[in-house]
Amino acid sequence: MARKRVVQRAAVGALGKHITRRSRGKCELCESREGPALYELPPFPLDPDPDRTLMACASCRGWLEHGKVEPIRAHFLRNAAWSDEPAVRLAACRLLVLVETPDDPWLRDTLEAVGFDPEKEELTAPDEWA
Repeated sequence: MARKRVVQRAAVGALGKHITRRSRGKCELCESREGPALYELPPFPLDPDPDRTLMACASCRGWLEHGKVEPIRAHFLRNAAWSDEPAVRLAACRLLVLVETPDDPWLRDTLEAVGFDPEKEELTAPDEWA
């Protein structure tokens, strides 16, 4: 499935200091210190939101933008899916569904446990987890 290239908004830069502190200057998905930059997860809210923005390295940004993941290099996604940060959890889950087969019991259990709806590609509200 081809994905439309998403252009990041300049207004996201206002979150830079907060996200940099939160991430300690590294990619919040793979923990690389190689060129981390802000990445906002679409669809974009009216105002930039730290719950939809994360620090991501060039590799992870490329995967998010193009919808293609190198499975052999994406082992870190299993840990990132359990992040306390909603943006990191959402990005990891979106990438995980690209790596794994949908019938994988581990994947289904993980996505359900972290509250991710693969059809909507969004996190569900905690009251929807029942």
